[in-house]
Amino acid sequence: MIRTITVRESYDWITENDVTAAQFEELIRYIEEKYPNEQVLDQKYKRIRFINYVGVIQCSDVRYEIIPKLTLSPVDDRKSLLGMLSITKFLPISFDKQLLKGEEKGDLLMAVIFTFVDRLLSQLRKGLYKTYERYEGNLYTLRGKIEFSKHIRKNAFQKTKAYCTFDEHTENNSLNQLFKCALLIVKNYMNTHALTLYVERCLGYLERVDIIQFSQSKLESISFNRQNERFRDTVLFAKLIVERATIYSKGRSASSFSFLFKMNMLFEKYIEVALREAFGNNEVVSQHAEKRLLRNKKSGNWNILLKPDFVVNNKVILDTKWKSATYKGRSRYVQSDIYQMYAYVTAYKDVERCILLYPKQEGEVEYPVWEVTDMEKTIEMCSVRIDAFWETVSELKKMLNS
Repeated sequence: MIRTITVRESYDWITENDVTAAQFEELIRYIEEKYPNEQVLDQKYKRIRFINYVGVIQCSDVRYEIIPKLTLSPVDDRKSLLGMLSITKFLPISFDKQLLKGEEKGDLLMAVIFTFVDRLLSQLRKGLYKTYERYEGNLYTLRGKIEFSKHIRKNAFQKTKAYCTFDEHTENNSLNQLFKCALLIVKNYMNTHALTLYVERCLGYLERVDIIQFSQSKLESISFNRQNERFRDTVLFAKLIVERATIYSKGRSASSFSFLFKMNMLFEKYIEVALREAFGNNEVVSQHAEKRLLRNKKSGNWNILLKPDFVVNNKVILDTKWKSATYKGRSRYVQSDIYQMYAYVTAYKDVERCILLYPKQEGEVEYPVWEVTDMEKTIEMCSVRIDAFWETVSELKKMLNS
């Protein structure tokens, strides 16, 4: 029986009261192996919490859902996360509304897997991707060409066989082997009859495909052409599963895998999509990198590159911050963020406003607006809803046009 533990990124702790010591150790080992250079966990004595990352981790018998804190309801936060992943294309597949069945049942992983398997099954029904693969073997019938050196070595006293090499048009290629590997990883964790049936149907199409272990180089060797381009999104998704899978053999064999996403990058990309929807592609410049803050008097070179997240209509700079902008009902900020905005507003002569943009996580809060000395410019703190895309677009329009 698989347990699901749902926690909010940066807020909720997992302790050894929630899981066994073995499950606690398995989770830490998995993070250390698959995310060795990332700060995924905030680890204290006998407790951990996830920071900077959201998504899902499937361990041997516990499923961890990490969702952003956007509303007071985990169900709404889960739905919002799926919407953000779909809108930003952080996953190589899009979530159609009718396929969010996992989300409706309160299961993030099942929503993601259902969409992948449904898309894959639809593609397999149109026909498997086949390639010409080189085979060799000691056969009773002549195929291709005889490998004389191997034939003489193996058949010196066997006159009825011929050792041949030949090309065969087959579905047993690396692309289909990748699909089968990914399906077998997720198969044991399906919790609905419909999803289990979809997985079994996909595996039925791949019955004649070999089961192999994928190395990173093997994954990278899979390429696309006119014949297999229609599989691109499902191939990329299957790669995500296989790349983040690991096998533990301490007492039993179990496969663990994950879909984790950096929340600050996801938030920034989501805001970019919303800004382009609100103001058009031509009015929004992301990661603007044409200004430098200081000029070196000795060399004459300009130094200290400035790179705001967004410049809108050459009048407003927005910098996204995935952190809470409130504490106990009052606004809070980090002084270094304000210094950064002051650098922007100084270097960008035409800019009138610099906005630190936070996710809205509580009710209405009065945020400060600072006037820049000797300039008719302002530095502001604002927050925006991200639980519904069109609400985000509407609030950004109102915010920037005010």
